[in-house]
Amino acid sequence: MVGVAALVAAACTAPAAVATRAPSPQTTTSPELTIAPSPLALPTATPRPPVTEPFRCTERVPIPDVDHVVYATWSPDATKLAISRIVTLASPRTITGWEEEFFLDSFDVRTGELRPLGVGERPQWSADGRYLSYWGWDGTLRIAVGGFVVADIPATMPEARWVGETLYFMSKDEIQAWNAESFVRTIAHLPSETAAEYPSDDVYWSADGERFTLTRYSLDGTLERFLGTTTTGDLTPLDLPQATFTEWAPSGESLFVQYPDRVELHAMDGSARSSSLRAFAGPVHGWTPDGRALLMGRISPTIPAGDALDQFKVWGADGEPQTTATLPNLLGQRVFSPGGEYFTGVSRTSLYGTRLELYRCGAGPASSGASTGDPTVPSRLAAIQADPRRFARPVAGAITQFVQGSHTGIDVAAPFGSVIVASDDGVVDAMGWVQVGGRRVCVLHARGLESCYYHTSAALVTIGDRVVRGQPIALIGMTGVTTGPHVHWEAKLLGRIVDPLRQ
Repeated sequence: MVGVAALVAAACTAPAAVATRAPSPQTTTSPELTIAPSPLALPTATPRPPVTEPFRCTERVPIPDVDHVVYATWSPDATKLAISRIVTLASPRTITGWEEEFFLDSFDVRTGELRPLGVGERPQWSADGRYLSYWGWDGTLRIAVGGFVVADIPATMPEARWVGETLYFMSKDEIQAWNAESFVRTIAHLPSETAAEYPSDDVYWSADGERFTLTRYSLDGTLERFLGTTTTGDLTPLDLPQATFTEWAPSGESLFVQYPDRVELHAMDGSARSSSLRAFAGPVHGWTPDGRALLMGRISPTIPAGDALDQFKVWGADGEPQTTATLPNLLGQRVFSPGGEYFTGVSRTSLYGTRLELYRCGAGPASSGASTGDPTVPSRLAAIQADPRRFARPVAGAITQFVQGSHTGIDVAAPFGSVIVASDDGVVDAMGWVQVGGRRVCVLHARGLESCYYHTSAALVTIGDRVVRGQPIALIGMTGVTTGPHVHWEAKLLGRIVDPLRQ
């Protein structure tokens, strides 16, 4: 896999020029690079058509109420959603007397049936939808068929990847694979000096399973990134100075890289597209339904979510023209169905509660404005405004730790890269790296009250920005001392620690 190593070194040490005046992206290629054939010999999937015309996801589809959804993954036939949602349980172990746990369900979008599957998170379907894998509460990787667990695998990294009907994952220094014919087998070993250990290291796979990124977190704030090859375990350093966030495209193996001032999209053919963030309406990103291009723009404040429409620019696709998408300002995982017919996320039902939402998509001129698809928006907004508290839960996620003993904030677990929003109106007064807490964003509110959000991966605001309650300010990360992707949500009143849940 020498070609891949050369590609990454060239693409990342000499990034494409940044478009500082013109919004159009720039492209660079390295003609001397050669890419080895697909090492997994994958069957060729039917590609989804690229997005070439403006499209809108603005028609709200009435569905039964499904509350507190954190993870949502479409089945390949777009008939079901595997959802991991928050269930509140009585607990004598916590200072509050309750705790939140991830429960896994299958939701049939045709019938509205909700079917329990187990306890876990990070659900993923196999290519034909027969198998569903998820990360269990006890740190194991489970594979289920129709709600029945058929394999319980001791993995050491929570992230895995289906390639056809084979699941690739990591166990200590081994890359392993599971399928129904051979069960678990070892594919390759990582170099002993770079063996991955979660959560000080974190691994994510490309959509085709051929590559993976390994990120190593240090307490001094530095990050080491590596590009790995699945079939060999070979690791090549990724030189991405000042990069704050990386993510694989949902299709193929393009790598998205975000910096404080620009974004890049690196392809495995040696090309790299780059653009200044000033070319877009905002720094929030998503992916087009075909998984090949990016949606760049802003999300309107999410209180309530689903009542506003945001316009995103489609960027990074091969060829012209560039186009736009109009999407509702949903919170949490914002994902398209496999064919792009639907767009889903969650809306606010209160300062802490959320509800699964489904919007139908179609071609049409892009515009922004108010959504009238949900008749309950006025009553939900009135309930939020009547709440004597001001702070909103900053992310669609589960509370895993409270203000208790030496723990100075509320930990809220959510998928890596999820949008974090400001809990209340204020001014961004602090940012940057701090020991233990990693990258933070702090907002100063009225009467000397301050909220801070730690362990973030990328900031979406700068110091001095005025923000409103529910406005996106950062992305969930794993910087600092963490046990997984989450935000440490902390509040201070005139410099003294207070409980965010009581504000």
